[in-house]
Amino acid sequence: MMVRAVWLASALSALCTGASAASERERLAAIEELKNTIHTLPADEAQRRWNLLERREAPPPRQDAIDHFVVLYMENQAMLRTLGCMQDELPGLDGISQKDGMFLPKDPKNKSAGFVNISCGTGIYVCESGPGFSFLEGKSAGAFFERGADGSTYPYPPQSVANAAANGANGKAVEMFHTKSQLPIKHALASAYGVFNKMYTASPTMSWPNHMFTQTGTSCGCTSTGPTYDQGGGPTKTYPQFSIYDTMALDGVSFGLYANATCGFGAHPPCTQLAPAFDTYMAGVARHPEHFNSQTTFYEQAANGTLPAFSFFSPSWQACDHPCNDIAKGERLLKDVYESLRAGPKWDKTLFLVTYDDIGGYFDHIIPPFEGVPAPDAPCNSLNDGFPSKFDFRRLGGRTTSIMMGGKVPKAVFQEPKRGPQNTSQFDLASVAATVHKLFNLSTALTLRTMWSGTFDELLLPDARPDSEMPLHLPDAPKPSEPWVPPPGANFDDPDVMDPSRDDDDDDDDDDG
Repeated sequence: MMVRAVWLASALSALCTGASAASERERLAAIEELKNTIHTLPADEAQRRWNLLERREAPPPRQDAIDHFVVLYMENQAMLRTLGCMQDELPGLDGISQKDGMFLPKDPKNKSAGFVNISCGTGIYVCESGPGFSFLEGKSAGAFFERGADGSTYPYPPQSVANAAANGANGKAVEMFHTKSQLPIKHALASAYGVFNKMYTASPTMSWPNHMFTQTGTSCGCTSTGPTYDQGGGPTKTYPQFSIYDTMALDGVSFGLYANATCGFGAHPPCTQLAPAFDTYMAGVARHPEHFNSQTTFYEQAANGTLPAFSFFSPSWQACDHPCNDIAKGERLLKDVYESLRAGPKWDKTLFLVTYDDIGGYFDHIIPPFEGVPAPDAPCNSLNDGFPSKFDFRRLGGRTTSIMMGGKVPKAVFQEPKRGPQNTSQFDLASVAATVHKLFNLSTALTLRTMWSGTFDELLLPDARPDSEMPLHLPDAPKPSEPWVPPPGANFDDPDVMDPSRDDDDDDDDDDG
């Protein structure tokens, strides 16, 4: 099996000190066996077998360029909506001309029906209801297919941006921010560091599948937010696949997950059922509670240079940029996280990525790649007969807002990967797990998708940039429309303290499930 061969080759090239090739092969064989069978096991038996796996005595040798990889994982914003209006400022960015705007035919077969006008500055910080662009129906109709076409399996029907308006690219879905005047934090960072022109969601689906692809390289066949794994035919409620945290734990590489609350599966305030702070619907996340930390801990570790090798930062619900939460609060959170890292002693060896889990029903005009995109080929996909939506996961989702920062990150607009790992590789959300694997020389890959996705290390400069080129402080964030909650000393037992009910729209976004 190709995946096994790659796992073994990677591991044997970086044996831990004192371990024999034979014992390392045995260790990897045991890990592979559990990876291939864990989806069939009850939760207690899966945990028992996980506990029996042998850990490395010391982390494998790795590169010296990056010590800390930090991901701030935000919600539901297309690249065109947040950064597209910087096209005139950033050569190579495929966005919207502030002078000419963009026009979409309302009916591709009837030009007399008129056009949808897309222009900068129409976005608002707090919406009353979300957008309805049907990108998130991408398993079947899809945003660029003709209405009624079946886009669930390859080869896919023809796609055209001319079909977008008929699929919902109008109204709220085409309200675009003027980045400089409305999003000063994103504008400042995009002007100083690297912006992804071609960074795609891992799947043209909702939040849960993309959260899973980001951290595990597969969604086990899930195409929406909300269904438990047993609803898809599996033996457990939680999704069973190995996570990047599993592989790091087995190799002795440090990691941390940061949020302002501790959640269990299906938790309620201060965590919400809509956005569990630590994504504990995945067993490969839930089994590492000793790595769950508060955001206060993150800021303390950033200040003293003790962040782990990989940090996954989950924003609070009010500051995650999800429609219809206040975008001004998301701006403030991004400012705080960046400035904490920038002022820390390890900035020159920190790689900081802010990215979004899906496009949230907002329009983006770029047809995502679909030629040469591999399905994850994960064993847990074999039990997904119970999921109502069938999809082969051989095309990517829309362009997601993504900015990469760090002492060795150039001011640039990033396009496709130049160094593979395959000739069809792209940057997508699975690139997060792939980059963790590459940076820290992990001995086992997760899925065929993470072995295909581009890795961010190829974008780095050989040396840190001059300190004067990288802002220490950012502009003030916009003033929020309402005070931050909870206030100091709030009672979390009070249901009014943390209220996620703003997601009461009728859009196609991830939380209606």
